[in-house]
Amino acid sequence: MVPSSRRAATLLDVARLAGVSRSTAARVLGGYGSVNAELAAMVAAAAETLGYRGNALARSVSSGRSNTIGVVVSDIENPYFAQAVQGITAAAKRGGYDVILANTGEAVAAERDAVDVFLDKRVDGLIIAASSRVDTSHLLDVVKMGRPLVLLDRRPDNVPADWVGTDNYADTCAVMRHLIEEGHKSVAFIAGTTKSPEQLEAGDPLPISTIADKVRAIRDTARDAGIRYEFLPGAMNPEAARDVLRRMLGRPDRPTALIVSYNRLALPSFQALREAGLRIPEDMSFVSLDDAEWMTVSAPAVTAVALPAYRIGERAAEILLARTNGEGPAGTSHVLESTFMRRDSVAAPALSATA
Repeated sequence: MVPSSRRAATLLDVARLAGVSRSTAARVLGGYGSVNAELAAMVAAAAETLGYRGNALARSVSSGRSNTIGVVVSDIENPYFAQAVQGITAAAKRGGYDVILANTGEAVAAERDAVDVFLDKRVDGLIIAASSRVDTSHLLDVVKMGRPLVLLDRRPDNVPADWVGTDNYADTCAVMRHLIEEGHKSVAFIAGTTKSPEQLEAGDPLPISTIADKVRAIRDTARDAGIRYEFLPGAMNPEAARDVLRRMLGRPDRPTALIVSYNRLALPSFQALREAGLRIPEDMSFVSLDDAEWMTVSAPAVTAVALPAYRIGERAAEILLARTNGEGPAGTSHVLESTFMRRDSVAAPALSATA
């Protein structure tokens, strides 16, 4: 008997129509336990006929697909990841897939929980911006299961999966060379990491691969050129960035150029220089390794590295969907080109500046 359209179909309705027990229907639709393939198909067909609320899962039982992908990002408030998610969603929709999103706040435990939930929901693949380079057991579990995985932007150590991003090392070296060509002999780099300057200098492993690449590029390029450089950690949020810079700007030996790791720190850093009464670039040159719209209309316009965030997300989804179909590109590293936007916030240091 088909239930009245005035009420939603229940699990019991599905069981009755399929001619099985309620517990058997629950096992099929819940994805647990062992059920005869013929009975499972009957339950899935009954759920489809009745428009049962769990019919998407029922279809996944019979077809082996949920037509969903799980996306895990570390900070959805970061415009970079917001744009990447837009690209992912656009490509997924074109391929007939839905996207489920989780935000971890840079917490590995939250990332691990999100992966578990998505696997329980039988997503067809995962796109993850990993919070840690080394705490990767949950990512390795996904690989061992044979579930398609694409790593977004960050590249964890020793995880054999597709990765899509940009060359942060090369981009940062290009910025450093530009500053050196302008005559700067003292550069500071501000980033969201809790490592001490001594740990950064010693090459201690950083949890986020993108910051590690930038730190290494600054250290290598500065040493090759024989100039002074320093790392300013602790900028875990915009207000912390202001505090870090206030302390640095109060020193008599402050650097003549500042590089900011990503755009969420760029605006508070820009504001901190202004609040200190410094002119950009006359008193201090300013570069962001992550472009933002406001940087084209500020005074001065900010020199920055424009990252193709939307395309990175779009490409990640395209690769993931190809992998779910047993296809895909031959390699696993997919590097997209960024653009160095030379604007007005870099100039030669003043003659009176400390070298």
